[in-house]
Amino acid sequence: MASPKACVQCGKCLEVCPLFKATGREELTPRAKFFLQSLDPAQGLSVNDFNSLASLCLSCGRCAKNCPQNMSGPELVSELRAGSNGFLRTCWDIWLASPGVLWPTAAALSRFSPESLPEPFGSAKKRMASLFAKSPAPWAEVLPQVCFEERKAVLFKGCVGRYARKDWASKAEHLMDAAGLVRPGEINFSCCGSSYGSAGLLDRQRDARKKNIRVWQDAGEPLLVTFCATCLKGLKEYDVEDFSGSEELRSRWMESLTPLSSLLAGAEITLLDNCPDQVIYHKPCHAAQPDADLEFVQAVAGDRLLPVKDDLCCGFGGVMQIGAPKLSRQVGEHCMTSLTEGADAGAQIVSGCSACVIQLATLAKDAYFATHWLDILK
Repeated sequence: MASPKACVQCGKCLEVCPLFKATGREELTPRAKFFLQSLDPAQGLSVNDFNSLASLCLSCGRCAKNCPQNMSGPELVSELRAGSNGFLRTCWDIWLASPGVLWPTAAALSRFSPESLPEPFGSAKKRMASLFAKSPAPWAEVLPQVCFEERKAVLFKGCVGRYARKDWASKAEHLMDAAGLVRPGEINFSCCGSSYGSAGLLDRQRDARKKNIRVWQDAGEPLLVTFCATCLKGLKEYDVEDFSGSEELRSRWMESLTPLSSLLAGAEITLLDNCPDQVIYHKPCHAAQPDADLEFVQAVAGDRLLPVKDDLCCGFGGVMQIGAPKLSRQVGEHCMTSLTEGADAGAQIVSGCSACVIQLATLAKDAYFATHWLDILK
């Protein structure tokens, strides 16, 4: 990452920062973070105050894409969090390290808690319900073209698909089979590493990356299919050091990464009687370019799809769910208001990022329903 002094304070990051859009607080922007980082502590905030303020970042990455100096707020925040052994970072580490035990336990406890809870506990209860939500009634059938016959492929389920929404993983595997892909036995992948990186848990991130590369190699370097935009981004960010310096191996890894929705291009689509009149697509901050998920939703929904707004962050923010839940919710509510502007009651919101779905489902009003695009398929 460039030195904080490379920031020219042009304000291009303010145009895209979701925290600034939702709150109007410039001290939360990347520009402010880089300015404060460039100061001597005697000239500005104390180190502790600066670290606390600068850690308030959703890690959406929009600033880096818009910065003429290639400055990245998420990278700065990741470094700051990596240098801290704070309580929040430890909690996030535990939450990610044992999802198979902690997530179902937290969901079960939330079901027995009072219906009305003060914030942030009320949102946490809704979030756990969204994490383990039952699939809504599907309204489309898809028959993929058999264009990958006998090609070996494995599914990267991600943490949510593996430990909470196992129905997403089952549907994904069914679609892969229908497309003619050959799946070997169960592959025990780790977290993609994206959540570890944004939280500053860099050792955990490196370990996860190394394990994923190893099991992929052991499986014969098959196509690596994923249905989560953030997982795909995380897997694309593996650098050459993760491959022990082998550019060739990294190149093969990159070529193997395949969005599940890209397998459905040209598929035969049948809409069911319960198809909603309006469909809203939430474009994740980490969506690939081009966005295969959007192209698939467009093919399924047709003229039911409302104009897509690609400048909205859901506000999930990973560790901010623990450290700054009110800010996360404020950004999310701004997103929901903008997404549903002009939509009728009963419109369905779909996205291709597991975290976005959880956040939007937590915030959705009774008139709307937020799901992964896999949920719309029978």
